[in-house]
Amino acid sequence: MWVCQCLALLLAVALVRGQPGSKRPNFIHLMMDDWGWGDVGAYKSPGGGYTKVKTPNIDNLARSGKRFTDYHSTSPVCSPSRAGIMTGRNPGELGIHTALNSDAQANARAGDVNFLDPATPTITRLLQDSGYVTGHFGKWHLGGTSDPPAPLPSQYGINASVTFDSRDPNQLGNRSEPTWSAVSSGIIIDQAISFMEKAKAHDMPFYMNLWFHISHAELDPTEEQKKVYAPKNVQSVCRLPSTNETTCPHLIFWASQTNADDEIGRLVTALHSMNLVEGTLLAFTTDNGPEDPSGYMNAVGSAGPFRGQKRSLYEGGHRLPFIAHMPGTIPVNVVDHSTISGADWLPTVAKMADITLPESLSKTLAGQDISDILVSNSSQTVSREKPLLWDWQFGVSGPCWNRAPRMAIRDGDYKLLQNPDGSRLELYNLDAHTADGKGEYFEAQNLAHDPEMKETVDRLSSQVMSWWNKLPNATSTPLTGCESFPLPLET
Repeated sequence: MWVCQCLALLLAVALVRGQPGSKRPNFIHLMMDDWGWGDVGAYKSPGGGYTKVKTPNIDNLARSGKRFTDYHSTSPVCSPSRAGIMTGRNPGELGIHTALNSDAQANARAGDVNFLDPATPTITRLLQDSGYVTGHFGKWHLGGTSDPPAPLPSQYGINASVTFDSRDPNQLGNRSEPTWSAVSSGIIIDQAISFMEKAKAHDMPFYMNLWFHISHAELDPTEEQKKVYAPKNVQSVCRLPSTNETTCPHLIFWASQTNADDEIGRLVTALHSMNLVEGTLLAFTTDNGPEDPSGYMNAVGSAGPFRGQKRSLYEGGHRLPFIAHMPGTIPVNVVDHSTISGADWLPTVAKMADITLPESLSKTLAGQDISDILVSNSSQTVSREKPLLWDWQFGVSGPCWNRAPRMAIRDGDYKLLQNPDGSRLELYNLDAHTADGKGEYFEAQNLAHDPEMKETVDRLSSQVMSWWNKLPNATSTPLTGCESFPLPLET
């Protein structure tokens, strides 16, 4: 199932490109699909949680590492979020505005490119060129068209891959099988462990993306997996025998998540058994906020305390769990409130791998090196050098309350949202730690029309509009969010 039948050959090539060394860290990027803030036990408040999902292995990573409260994906949806991780760029600038389709005509209608341009520098290419052996196991979703043919993962600096939502000849199982979602997490971790064993045997530093299917539709956990939440009479509880219709979406959703958590525990156990855990930066996150049940009935993820969900530019669409774990390097059980982004991954990993980025690349990045933040014992907020920018040109499922404007910018504690025509102007102070009580997480107190905030509104609006106007295929559509809902009238 490898891109090359012989991993030893790949390692030999890597040896030629750069000298291996035990002092250079390994990197694992663990990304779940459609998990929200409230879908991880370690992010529940002391007074109670948002769901009853059990994630003990992820929680252990948080307790033995650092968890961040203000991490943001570069998009509230899949493909652009993943592009931001791989490139350190804002995905809209790359022409990736929404989930890439395997149909080129559908991409054209959305104003999207068909795939991430393989000429764009990626973290995998940078590391491969510096002597790392690189792997990608799980979801791809950075291009899968047949006409024109989307590039294979190997064309992005990836030595070994087993993927889905791709043209990869090494597909991750048979998605037509009804048990595929239930076994997908295990296949990913099987591949990861095998990859690590071979890299260790050749004394090679490694990098892996482990991008899970869970909790994207469709979900169909096994009866054994569901017993964690319903140990008795699971089949009758969860299915209507006449139609086989799911009747308990929470059980389906949580069982799938807990199984993924079990597999993450198996990965960490393997790292310990191979004596790799102290030399490996393991990052856990998710691609965007939770899906709305109107799109998939078993989608019952939680955005925690935040307004918004998948596809929304409110916090619940892009403010996500992020845990960094590297014993001996990253402090234990620290909660950090610094504002960080998925775009920070590339420059941070490059710095930790002792790779100097060329100025021509650095000036295009939306992210910044946060390696000093990762290793700091402090939980104090560190300011960003660059604002965060988002665009979403399409519809949002679910309640009107979650339907945000089309663009957003975050600079310091302030976040501004608006449409390209200047409508739906909204400004929020997201610093909930302020002594004056003006900060809030919920995006409920719109400060845009406060005379004292005019200078801030004008500055942020000018910045986001200047950026928007340079985006490829930025379109004007009537999908501009929702701020009122008409009640039924008598007829």
